[in-house]
Amino acid sequence: MIRINFKLYQKLLTALIIFPIVVGSVGYGKDIKSKVVIFPFKNSVDSNAPIKGIEDVIRSELIRSGYFTIVEQERTFEFMRETVLNNFFKVDNVDVKTAVSKASIVDLFAGVDLKMVVHVSERLKADFVVKGALNQFGDNFRADIEVVNVKLKETVSALVGECESKEKISEMLEQLSQQIVNVCKGVNVQSEVDHIQSSYQQGKLTYEETLDRLKRLSSGMPGVFIIHCALFSNYLGHPEMGDNLIEEGEEILNLFDADNEEDMRYLSSLGIDPFYELANVYVVMGKLDRAIEIYRRAIQVYPMNHAKYFKQLGVLYKLEDETEASIDAFRQVLNMNPADCEARYNLASVYEAKGDMLNALEQYQACLKYTKNAAESSRVKEKIKQLQSNEGINAK
Repeated sequence: MIRINFKLYQKLLTALIIFPIVVGSVGYGKDIKSKVVIFPFKNSVDSNAPIKGIEDVIRSELIRSGYFTIVEQERTFEFMRETVLNNFFKVDNVDVKTAVSKASIVDLFAGVDLKMVVHVSERLKADFVVKGALNQFGDNFRADIEVVNVKLKETVSALVGECESKEKISEMLEQLSQQIVNVCKGVNVQSEVDHIQSSYQQGKLTYEETLDRLKRLSSGMPGVFIIHCALFSNYLGHPEMGDNLIEEGEEILNLFDADNEEDMRYLSSLGIDPFYELANVYVVMGKLDRAIEIYRRAIQVYPMNHAKYFKQLGVLYKLEDETEASIDAFRQVLNMNPADCEARYNLASVYEAKGDMLNALEQYQACLKYTKNAAESSRVKEKIKQLQSNEGINAK
């Protein structure tokens, strides 16, 4: 006969009941703030105009964002001092703790390498590091701030702020603090988006659950480029989500910043071109004028895929009977890639429709050099034959 320990059975039953609840709270929506360590800034400001409270301003702004907890300043300095004493001073029987001033400790710590900064930050259990220096050049002040991702063991952003008077330093630091918030949020949201997308691809989340989590993430952090790109990717290929796709595509176009390396890197790695896909949706809807506007804006803000954009513009302008604009668009493509047979063939067809047979024939003849197969070559030769049979063209 099997005997059951009743107390053990109760514990197991309780664990089985609680376990799903605990697991459910580990995923999206957990309210865990990132921990930041702010190392004292190296202060090279003129001693006649001393600046105090640099770290206090940044600390206050980061706490006010509601997104961070900050490592206590005294604890931070103790770890800094320990690092400096262990790495810069190897003197026996000397009480260097009292011999070295706090300012000297800060200056010496500013010289340690990234590996050591990360090591100290790991001991402080921090997620991010904020360190930097404040310098004075005449009457101008400049702050250089480095944001380090402790987990990745790398600098994720180098921020610079400048102001023209001592009175504006606090304002400058407040602006830099907001940039720090945005940098750290960007790092964390990337991890969260990757986790959601990966869970969907592995079958751990349904399509509806994936959209729900991304929407909640977007609601909690509105205006984040990466989240809108993820939503756009999930709407793509689902015709019933056309309105949502357009909304997210328009938002991506508004938010994208070509000067932001993170935006550029993420868009390049996305695997799709949201601007092309958005314009294509408008084409399918018959809104050619809006598709044209999307391509024109994309050319202004996104330094990639210009040849494709201009080629599509050439086709759309042709459909809209804007002949000169179509010609210009196809010529832009050929300026970038003279061997683009398709663009050259389309350009020739626009000239032909316009009645400019000489230019049409010239472009068709040029096409022959770039055809990729017998079918293309045959089609171009037939066009040339047709044009040359017209009166006045044979001489060409």
